[in-house]
Amino acid sequence: MKLRLLYVAWMWLALSACQREPSTPQLPASEEPFSREELENLEEESELPANMTKTGSRDTIAEVISEKSKSTSEKTRSFLQNASEKAIHISESNTKKINSPTADFSEKVFEKPNISIISKPENTSLEPGSRHTLPIEIASENAHDQKLQLQATLPEDWKLVSVSSIDELQNSDKKVALLSFFIPSSAKPGSRPVSLEILQENGEIVLQDEIQVSIAKNPSLEIFAISYPKTLQAGAPVEVVYGIRNNGNVRQEISLKSNVELLDAEKGTIAPDSLKVVKVQAKASQKIQQLQTITTYLEVSSKELKEPLRAYSSTRIFPSKIQKKDAYFRFPVRASLNYNSYTYKDEHFSTISAEVFGDGYLDLKKDHHLNFVFRLPKQQYLKRFGVTDQYSLIYSYKDRTRVFLGDHAYFMNRLGFDNRYGMGFRIDQKLQKWEFSTYYSKPRLYEFNSSPLFGAKATYRFTDSLQVALNLAHSSGSIQGANPNIEANPDEKGQILTASVNFKRRRTQVEAEASASFTNQHQSSAAFLNVLQGFGKFSFNGSYTLSGEYYFGSLRNSRQFSNSLFYNPGKWNFAVGHTVSRVNQRLNPLFYAAEPYFENTYALAGYRVNRKHSFSLRAETRQREDQLEPKSYFYKERSLLYRYLYSGEKLSFNFNGRLAKTQNLLVGSDDFKNTYSINFNSAYRLTDALSLRGGMNHNYSNRYGYSDAKMAYTRYHVGFNLSAGRNFRWNATYNSGFSPDENYLRRDFVTSNFLFRLARHHQFETRITYYENAGAMNRKELLALGKYTYFLGVPLKRVLDQGSLSGTIGTSTEDLDVSGIRILAAGKEVVTNKNGHFELNNLPVGQHYLFIDESSLQASSVVTTQSPIEINIQPNAKHHSYFEISQAGGIKGYISMKNQNGESAYRGYVKISNEQFSYMTESNEQGIFHFDRIVPGNYSLKLLHFRNEEDYDFEKELAVSVQPGELVAIEMPIVARPRKIKFSKKTYNLGKKP
Repeated sequence: MKLRLLYVAWMWLALSACQREPSTPQLPASEEPFSREELENLEEESELPANMTKTGSRDTIAEVISEKSKSTSEKTRSFLQNASEKAIHISESNTKKINSPTADFSEKVFEKPNISIISKPENTSLEPGSRHTLPIEIASENAHDQKLQLQATLPEDWKLVSVSSIDELQNSDKKVALLSFFIPSSAKPGSRPVSLEILQENGEIVLQDEIQVSIAKNPSLEIFAISYPKTLQAGAPVEVVYGIRNNGNVRQEISLKSNVELLDAEKGTIAPDSLKVVKVQAKASQKIQQLQTITTYLEVSSKELKEPLRAYSSTRIFPSKIQKKDAYFRFPVRASLNYNSYTYKDEHFSTISAEVFGDGYLDLKKDHHLNFVFRLPKQQYLKRFGVTDQYSLIYSYKDRTRVFLGDHAYFMNRLGFDNRYGMGFRIDQKLQKWEFSTYYSKPRLYEFNSSPLFGAKATYRFTDSLQVALNLAHSSGSIQGANPNIEANPDEKGQILTASVNFKRRRTQVEAEASASFTNQHQSSAAFLNVLQGFGKFSFNGSYTLSGEYYFGSLRNSRQFSNSLFYNPGKWNFAVGHTVSRVNQRLNPLFYAAEPYFENTYALAGYRVNRKHSFSLRAETRQREDQLEPKSYFYKERSLLYRYLYSGEKLSFNFNGRLAKTQNLLVGSDDFKNTYSINFNSAYRLTDALSLRGGMNHNYSNRYGYSDAKMAYTRYHVGFNLSAGRNFRWNATYNSGFSPDENYLRRDFVTSNFLFRLARHHQFETRITYYENAGAMNRKELLALGKYTYFLGVPLKRVLDQGSLSGTIGTSTEDLDVSGIRILAAGKEVVTNKNGHFELNNLPVGQHYLFIDESSLQASSVVTTQSPIEINIQPNAKHHSYFEISQAGGIKGYISMKNQNGESAYRGYVKISNEQFSYMTESNEQGIFHFDRIVPGNYSLKLLHFRNEEDYDFEKELAVSVQPGELVAIEMPIVARPRKIKFSKKTYNLGKKP
């Protein structure tokens, strides 16, 4: 005890000497104030009071020395004298430390340092389900080269990965410690504390602090198929079990959707770190006659998810009866009988016509293709309506040759002659990079353009992107058409020569034509150019058409140009454009009306919120002039158009309108009057088969007529679509009329279309239109069409022969009976005899599927080959197969989880599989699972979707061997791994003073 006091006194003297003479020269490194033996003797003979530590202050040590000085022995005085002298050497050296790393821990004297945390992350928002590293900056004022250690206390279930070592921290030094940890995905959102402690090397706590960590919401869901049948026989229900796991930390309200029957509620909630099991069911029709695959899916969506999640399963359904294949290669043909009817008051007209269509290949290699239409008789001039006859044929050989015969209309270029539909021919032939065409057409139905049209065209393809062409055509003029601005020219004859260029790449497209006409009266020209170019998020589209005053083609004395610039930065889209159209075109007045003159300038902005919602605004000025006589409208308008579109799963609608100022130029007024229009259209799908639609248009405008008075036009329509597959369709619409700006006439009408298909060969159709003509009172009229179509195939070549199948079912187990087992193949059914033998004859040649009905087997026996079994029947040959049955095996198992809290049962999904078979089941609340009636063999057993595998030790896959008639017992222990904390040796210095 006395020697310990002398030791402390020596320390005090040494420190005092250091303070009195700080500039004393250093002592050589070889000279030590005390030897290790002297210090050890002091330790043995001295002792401090129980409440005193080696890290006490200098004042406390001095008090202890004062109290004990009276009883100090002579030996102690001698020792103090030596200590004083050696203390001077300590002051001179000022380099030797008593807590040197070479000294034992028991020899160190610790002084409590002044440590502070000067930088730490506060209210840090972290994502759960991932690893995070936080920097903590520590500063010292009097650390005296002590090794400090950082420790952290994390919330429950968090995992500490590593804490970097602070090592020696000198005076006025700063260092950064890194704290790494893993936050489980199920950690509750909100603020959580992380406690920090800084310890000395002797374990004493120097500083305590706390970090508040904010856990972000983690709406993570996972969906997967738990179990589903891989194969089933037709008519059996397909039951699929899906699992939805909430891997996040928030409770979510979910909506479920499936393409088959959902056996659970469509809406529900799922708690964090929980699994929800959902079952769906589909039924395979018993009437199928070929192998079929039924694919099911389950879709889960919630407000927290950006996109719905889906999981899929597929089950092969094999039929009990396989459809007999046609022994012939046939050309598909359909023949129809048409009945047309017109009724008005006491008037009634009707007619009957027939038509035959053919469309298909003529050979098995699909090199020759034929398409034809024959319709007759000619009834063109019947009152109120007529049916024209048609005789058309198109033949093609590969992609090199095409031949057109009969009634066709040929459009060789945009510029050139108008429609000359009539009897004639056209031949297209490709030779390497060239394609040559020649054509002739003589109109026979209408007098508008009855002159023959003939010519030739050559096209050269430089690359896949660039081709040029030259076309020369000859014909005569036509009588007066629909446009009053173009006079009749039946006596004009001549040619039109047209050169064209077509260039197309990913974001660049150019179409250009230059044309010249030479007739017995005039010479003129025309040109067309269309350019589409994209660059970045911008795209430009420009179109230009010009034709001379005496151009011989369908366009005459016309000009039209349009320029538009588009910009699409993500969800936004912007556009500006300008269009001028002054087009005069030769058109048959029996079918067409003259196109109006118009000029538009517009600017548009649109935004798509998501896949359901979008809206746009468009500002425009336009002028529009009717080219019919008398004119129905001629106006100028400045308007703002708006549009909103909603597209949901069942409901979709759009709402749009126009606010405008309109000037009626027919009356010569300079006033712009306020006008508007409102449009609404919607559709709602009640079921997969039935949907409803409707809409309304209200137009309040002074556009039309010569009165300049504002008139209100209200139009509406309602209808429905009913569809039950390809064999039944019915739709009907009531429409109150059309806007005169678009159709110039007003009429109310009801339309109905009905289609019904019976079996493979018969189809019935009806179409009814009930309407009222414009400007007439009590002028209700009815048009009706009835049509019957028969589908057939013309045999061209026999392609199928017949063969036979024989087989044997055997077993290595004597007490298993192999007789009376049902065999299904190619629509035929047999049973095995007492020796297990069976035979099927007159089977079509080709691939078939054989099924062994396991319900006809003895109990506890299985077929060792997976059904259905694919077989290949050869012509005039007998295919023999051998199959084996065996006693079934079984597996019974127990899954336990062991951790520091003890042992518990595990409920989860278990799967066994090998190259041929796969089975799946679920353990119960007691952790017990069963596999019954499985095919003997070697299997791999594993847990499905086991979470946090890195925290547990268990066999990922177990090898299991099952013998016939054997029940194998298995125990699967899952043991929690002990936590290991790693201390990193890296040290970071921030802001260290030089």
